[in-house]
Amino acid sequence: MRLTGKCLCGQVHYESNLPSAFMGKCYCKDCSNESGTGHITTVAVPDAGLKLTGILSEYTKMSDDGNRLTKFFCGTCGSTLFTRPEKLQGLVVIRAGTLDDRSVIEPQLQMYVSRAPAWDRPDQNIKSFPEMATEW
Repeated sequence: MRLTGKCLCGQVHYESNLPSAFMGKCYCKDCSNESGTGHITTVAVPDAGLKLTGILSEYTKMSDDGNRLTKFFCGTCGSTLFTRPEKLQGLVVIRAGTLDDRSVIEPQLQMYVSRAPAWDRPDQNIKSFPEMATEW
Protein backbone atom coordinates (compact mmCIF):
# COMPACT_ATOMS: atom_id res chain seq x y z
CA MET A 1 0.00 0.00 0.00
CA ARG A 2 1.36 3.40 -0.94
CA LEU A 3 0.89 6.03 1.75
CA THR A 4 1.78 9.68 1.34
CA GLY A 5 1.34 12.61 3.65
CA LYS A 6 2.62 15.93 4.84
CA CYS A 7 2.64 18.40 7.69
CA LEU A 8 0.20 21.30 8.00
CA CYS A 9 2.45 23.83 6.26
CA GLY A 10 3.62 21.37 3.57
CA GLN A 11 7.35 21.71 4.20
CA VAL A 12 7.76 18.04 5.20
CA HIS A 13 6.43 15.18 3.06
CA TYR A 14 6.66 11.42 3.53
CA GLU A 15 5.95 8.30 1.52
CA SER A 16 5.82 4.59 2.32
CA ASN A 17 5.33 1.79 -0.21
CA LEU A 18 5.55 -1.18 2.16
CA PRO A 19 2.53 -2.97 3.68
CA SER A 20 1.40 -1.71 7.06
CA ALA A 21 1.98 -3.79 10.18
CA PHE A 22 -1.24 -2.52 11.76
CA MET A 23 -3.68 0.37 11.88
CA GLY A 24 -5.07 1.39 15.22
CA LYS A 25 -6.16 3.86 17.83
CA CYS A 26 -4.28 4.77 20.98
CA TYR A 27 -5.90 6.25 24.09
CA CYS A 28 -2.74 6.66 26.20
CA LYS A 29 -2.16 9.93 28.06
CA ASP A 30 0.73 10.98 25.79
CA CYS A 31 -1.35 10.54 22.63
CA SER A 32 -4.29 12.33 24.20
CA ASN A 33 -2.09 15.26 25.28
CA GLU A 34 -0.40 15.47 21.90
CA SER A 35 -3.61 15.34 19.88
CA GLY A 36 -5.74 17.49 22.15
CA THR A 37 -8.48 14.84 22.02
CA GLY A 38 -9.12 11.40 23.52
CA HIS A 39 -6.99 9.35 21.13
CA ILE A 40 -4.91 9.30 17.96
CA THR A 41 -5.34 7.05 14.96
CA THR A 42 -2.18 5.61 13.44
CA VAL A 43 -0.77 3.31 10.81
CA ALA A 44 2.47 1.43 11.57
CA VAL A 45 4.77 0.78 8.63
CA PRO A 46 8.29 -0.64 8.31
CA ASP A 47 10.86 2.06 8.99
CA ALA A 48 12.98 0.83 6.06
CA GLY A 49 10.32 1.91 3.55
CA LEU A 50 9.76 5.47 4.79
CA LYS A 51 11.03 8.23 2.48
CA LEU A 52 11.13 11.83 3.70
CA THR A 53 11.61 15.25 2.17
CA GLY A 54 12.04 18.31 4.36
CA ILE A 55 13.59 18.93 7.74
CA LEU A 56 12.18 17.30 10.86
CA SER A 57 12.62 18.14 14.50
CA GLU A 58 12.40 15.44 17.15
CA TYR A 59 11.54 14.99 20.78
CA THR A 60 12.36 11.87 22.82
CA LYS A 61 10.73 10.95 26.11
CA MET A 62 10.27 7.87 28.23
CA SER A 63 6.90 6.20 27.73
CA ASP A 64 4.88 4.90 30.65
CA ASP A 65 6.31 1.40 30.07
CA GLY A 66 9.90 2.66 30.41
CA ASN A 67 10.83 2.63 26.71
CA ARG A 68 11.99 5.60 24.64
CA LEU A 69 9.46 7.17 22.33
CA THR A 70 10.77 9.60 19.71
CA LYS A 71 8.29 11.94 18.02
CA PHE A 72 9.15 13.58 14.70
CA PHE A 73 7.51 16.84 13.73
CA CYS A 74 7.82 19.82 11.43
CA GLY A 75 9.91 22.54 13.05
CA THR A 76 7.87 25.23 11.30
CA CYS A 77 4.22 24.27 11.93
CA GLY A 78 4.73 21.74 14.74
CA SER A 79 2.70 18.92 13.15
CA THR A 80 3.73 15.52 14.50
CA LEU A 81 4.04 13.20 11.52
CA PHE A 82 5.17 9.97 13.12
CA THR A 83 6.88 8.32 16.07
CA ARG A 84 9.54 5.65 16.42
CA PRO A 85 8.67 3.75 19.60
CA GLU A 86 11.62 1.81 21.00
CA LYS A 87 9.19 -1.00 21.86
CA LEU A 88 8.21 -1.39 18.19
CA GLN A 89 11.67 -1.83 16.69
CA GLY A 90 11.72 -1.44 12.92
CA LEU A 91 8.34 0.31 12.74
CA VAL A 92 7.35 3.92 12.23
CA VAL A 93 3.94 4.91 13.57
CA ILE A 94 2.42 7.49 11.22
CA ARG A 95 -0.32 9.86 12.38
CA ALA A 96 -3.35 9.07 10.20
CA GLY A 97 -4.44 12.71 10.23
CA THR A 98 -1.36 13.65 8.21
CA LEU A 99 -2.14 11.27 5.33
CA ASP A 100 -3.11 12.68 1.94
CA ASP A 101 -5.76 9.94 1.59
CA ARG A 102 -7.27 9.14 4.99
CA SER A 103 -9.88 6.82 3.47
CA VAL A 104 -7.34 3.96 3.49
CA ILE A 105 -7.36 3.81 7.30
CA GLU A 106 -9.26 0.87 8.80
CA PRO A 107 -8.29 0.49 12.47
CA GLN A 108 -7.76 -3.14 13.44
CA LEU A 109 -6.98 -2.59 17.09
CA GLN A 110 -7.11 -0.05 19.86
CA MET A 111 -4.82 0.18 22.85
CA TYR A 112 -4.88 1.79 26.28
CA VAL A 113 -8.67 1.64 26.18
CA SER A 114 -8.68 1.55 30.00
CA ARG A 115 -7.65 5.20 29.81
CA ALA A 116 -10.25 6.35 27.27
CA PRO A 117 -12.27 9.36 28.47
CA ALA A 118 -16.05 9.03 28.72
CA TRP A 119 -16.45 11.58 25.91
CA ASP A 120 -14.30 9.57 23.43
CA ARG A 121 -15.32 5.95 23.86
CA PRO A 122 -13.50 3.12 22.02
CA ASP A 123 -15.20 1.37 19.11
CA GLN A 124 -16.82 -1.83 20.42
CA ASN A 125 -16.23 -3.55 17.04
CA ILE A 126 -12.42 -3.29 17.13
CA LYS A 127 -10.04 -5.60 19.00
CA SER A 128 -9.16 -3.82 22.26
CA PHE A 129 -6.30 -3.95 24.73
CA PRO A 130 -6.61 -2.35 28.19
CA GLU A 131 -2.97 -1.17 27.96
CA MET A 132 -0.31 -1.57 25.20
CA ALA A 133 -1.29 -3.95 22.39
CA THR A 134 0.39 -7.35 22.74
CA GLU A 135 -0.31 -8.51 19.17
CA TRP A 136 -1.33 -7.11 15.80
